[in-house]
Amino acid sequence: MKNLSAILQAFRHNLPDSSLTARAIDRGALLEEISQAAAMERVHQLAAILFEAEQEEERSSADRETDLANLISKQIRQLRDMLPVGCKTAKAIDRGATWEEISEAAQEEGLGNMAAMLFEAEQEEDRQPK
Repeated sequence: MKNLSAILQAFRHNLPDSSLTARAIDRGALLEEISQAAAMERVHQLAAILFEAEQEEERSSADRETDLANLISKQIRQLRDMLPVGCKTAKAIDRGATWEEISEAAQEEGLGNMAAMLFEAEQEEDRQPK
């Protein structure tokens, strides 16, 4: 998955150097190991994204890449279910705002991992040929 490194780096930026997840990312560990470390350290958003990526890799042929947009959209829907109805991030998701708008709302509300994930995904998507 070519966009996975951007997602990993977005999460890595927010992890302390002593974190098992950070160390696994730094040494280029397999997705499964990073996912397990993230789950143990309760970095649930990253663990869920990596789990989805692992599942997709198993279903895909070697030359087909995972569609990051679908993974992120699915993750946003799952995270939305955990947000309070009236919060700015929930409202942005409900109205179908861009990833950038959702990211800004998440950042304002202290949802740093979600904001970083969406920001990196938006940046990567902008770099992709259309």
